[in-house]
Amino acid sequence: MYALTVLDHSALAVFRSEHPWLEFPDAILEVCIYFDDNGGPTRLTALRVGPNGQTAEADVDTFGVDTVLSLIRYAPQGAAKHEESPEERHIWALLEELPVADGSRPVEVVEAERAAKLQNAYAILQDIAQDKLRSLLASARSPRETQRLTDAINALPERLEKVDDSHKPQFLEIDLWRFVAVLRDELAMPADYEITAGRDDELMLRDVIEQAESTALSGPVIQALFELSPVAFSISSIGQKSSRYIRVNQAYLDLVGKSWDDIGGNEMMASGIVSGSEARAERLMLLDRDGGYAGMRGEIHDAAGNMVPVMISARRISVAGQLYDFEVLQRASRD
Repeated sequence: MYALTVLDHSALAVFRSEHPWLEFPDAILEVCIYFDDNGGPTRLTALRVGPNGQTAEADVDTFGVDTVLSLIRYAPQGAAKHEESPEERHIWALLEELPVADGSRPVEVVEAERAAKLQNAYAILQDIAQDKLRSLLASARSPRETQRLTDAINALPERLEKVDDSHKPQFLEIDLWRFVAVLRDELAMPADYEITAGRDDELMLRDVIEQAESTALSGPVIQALFELSPVAFSISSIGQKSSRYIRVNQAYLDLVGKSWDDIGGNEMMASGIVSGSEARAERLMLLDRDGGYAGMRGEIHDAAGNMVPVMISARRISVAGQLYDFEVLQRASRD
């Protein structure tokens, strides 16, 4: 899901009146500014009135640096929206189907299946990347640009395990790196073990764990911290895509505009609050590797689908022998 700001015809009319020295063309009907997971602008698109009166895509490269920078600075005056990309929907669907080790089969068999599915997902991304780069190549304006894009196409790895940070520029140029990074991280991570209901002993174990959670998290200090603090707290089970809400405080519910009935026990990504991103994958990696992090910028989405920038600090904690992620969130500025 991409965060973007739309400057429509009315907003652009005001922009022209406030920036007369830029001589921004009257034929431009709409400008969209896209932002990455850290809130920085990544690309800009525009629509114009064509010669036949129909709407057509405008060449933003003709705007000039001063105009582009002024449009980015003016972005807060536009309408904030989110755009879901088809490739994102497809890739996340594939990730949801990844097998998880549950003890019923050898781990190496599950790992092999995961690797095969991740490679299939990467093959889709590679095809999309080639198509996008070829489209850019077709509109290249100089021999140097033609050679650069040709080299970028030839440098795309055939296999997911061959992808490293040196390939980041090729995928960043076409807004696909965050998907590739998630696939690469999943490939590097071992299959998670999950406790699944179905047998009496498993149900008993789950009851024991839930009781231990309740006991450990209901002490008077913890209870007061959760109930009275104006800072948003959440406790969740661990995992890239299978993490579930264990407990949140009222400040967290106020921040996202939802009730505990809406999200309690739900998967964080399925709740609509948390979305998969390169930044989130990095934070989870730090929890896995270092046991925590402090003051990292991220984003969540409220009940209306609006992006809420936040600063997140987290620690991995152990309760009743199980690991959980404890997060502290504070609303951040959009700057």
